[in-house]
Amino acid sequence: MSADIRTWPPLSFLTMALGRSRIGLFCTLGFAVLIAAGVLWEGIGVEWKSSSLPGLTDRSATANTEVSAKPAIAILPIVNQSGDPAREYFADGLTQDIISALGRFPELTVMSWNAVFPYKSNPASPGEIAHGLAVRYQLEGSVLQTGDRVRMTAQLVNSHGRVLWSARFDEPLADLFALQDKITTDIVGALAVRVAAIEQRRVLAKPTKSLEAYDYVLRARPALQRPARADIAQARVLLRHAIEIDPNYADAYAALAESYYIATSMGWAETPTAALDRAEELANKALSIDDSEVRAHVILGRIHIFYRRYEQAKAEIDRAIAINANDAHAIAGRGNILMWLGQTEAAIRNLELARRIDPELDAMDRFALSLAYYLKGRYDAAIEEAELNLRKNTGASFSRIVLAAAYAQYDRAEDAARVVSAIRRFDPTFDARDFGTKFLKPADLERLRDGLHKAGLYAATPSSPPPTANR
Repeated sequence: MSADIRTWPPLSFLTMALGRSRIGLFCTLGFAVLIAAGVLWEGIGVEWKSSSLPGLTDRSATANTEVSAKPAIAILPIVNQSGDPAREYFADGLTQDIISALGRFPELTVMSWNAVFPYKSNPASPGEIAHGLAVRYQLEGSVLQTGDRVRMTAQLVNSHGRVLWSARFDEPLADLFALQDKITTDIVGALAVRVAAIEQRRVLAKPTKSLEAYDYVLRARPALQRPARADIAQARVLLRHAIEIDPNYADAYAALAESYYIATSMGWAETPTAALDRAEELANKALSIDDSEVRAHVILGRIHIFYRRYEQAKAEIDRAIAINANDAHAIAGRGNILMWLGQTEAAIRNLELARRIDPELDAMDRFALSLAYYLKGRYDAAIEEAELNLRKNTGASFSRIVLAAAYAQYDRAEDAARVVSAIRRFDPTFDARDFGTKFLKPADLERLRDGLHKAGLYAATPSSPPPTANR
């Protein structure tokens, strides 16, 4: 293994990086008609004010303002009524597919699965959810799969708990996809009459024709959403089964590509470059089957960022956002690109918007947000994000670098020294001269090195005098 790659723990990886379930969609789109058309019961033009929402800090005010002009919806975890805990994945997968389908409508702001997941085990009133997530509408539902039939109920409520729309369905499981295609076409046609912008919009990726393959993908999803090394390996087994059953299942290829990207970014891949190559190959395969596969575009964009192919990265991320304007991973990816390009304010706006939609930013995106705050001299915010990342992600060692620099700039010398000791303990081969070399603006690299120098991590060479904040 090369000296650059070393052993590729998460910190060393970043050092190098820096130098459908479609059941229920018909009912979901049904209430999308009501919302996108401007729900008759309420005026959706009323904006949420960040100052009136408990739980929203000043840091997220910019992002909240950006999305407040659009009606915001939370698709709450659909309740599994089968009585069998082993079927929870089906209800969860159904919820996620509805979120994904609605997310493709830019007229709406759709909260992510990570945002609504806490309400699965901690139910709350419509008013509490409205304030906690800053949403005006909520979809509640339940599903019961028995034998060869699926029964589902769903209702749309407002922040006061008033039911705006409800429906019940009892359909043969075997006819699921064909039935959804027909009803989806009808609903999109109704939407097109009211919202000209989506007249030609495709709201769904190409589905698999196999319920068994789809079931394997649903079972693999939790491992990708809350990664653990052993779970990622098991997810790959499930996803390969799905592909064996349906070799043209784009979502399965995209999910498998994501498993390799996650393993590399977390330092779990034995041969990182080979894992990234495999992720790129699988993502391209997914897109060759269905070019509207959002996650495949996002993964390719992330890989391009790693290799400094910023224009290609931007093209992939822009494509993903054009398909699904509410995909937090894509929005955060755009924030990453903008940060490396030196457009720090725009980077912060995008990363904060991603955090608004998905409060559980992944480790790399929370790191990018903390680094962007640092570059703007917002050291308190940089420290908060970096500390949070370290609490939430045991593999986010790279956040200690930003934390040390921010502490030093914030005149917290003892805290900076403590973090520097941790960096040297966890990654004794860390070389600050390589860290941050992917910045396209020399001033950004200089500002970072200034903090690292003050923290005692960066020693100037004769040809490279100590950076100064004002130079």
